[in-house]
Amino acid sequence: MKYLLTLIYIFFTTGGITFMKLGGDSLKLGLKDGFSLAMGWKTFVGFCFYLVSFLLWQKLIVKYDLSIMVPIVTGIVQIIILLIGYIVFKEQFNVVSLIGACLIIAGIIVMAFGAR
Repeated sequence: MKYLLTLIYIFFTTGGITFMKLGGDSLKLGLKDGFSLAMGWKTFVGFCFYLVSFLLWQKLIVKYDLSIMVPIVTGIVQIIILLIGYIVFKEQFNVVSLIGACLIIAGIIVMAFGAR
């Protein structure tokens, strides 16, 4: 169950980030003449994904070992977002980002197998 919840969390987190980026600058928040909030549908989907991921994250960090869960899951999310940036948004890799990604992957491996 731990791994399923973690995978679902990663899906909703990376999906939220992706849809927020796809939505661009469509979020409009105003306080003049009362509170107003408007956003495009892609931003709204990203917001909903983030809400689900927040609820799952709360469950994960309460239920499982915080010192293992946070670094591993955060590293995995960073690597997936790096790939989404490259594939979906045509962002470029450079040497520094590749070295950083390799260090993150090495850290995930060390933490995942060193914790046993």
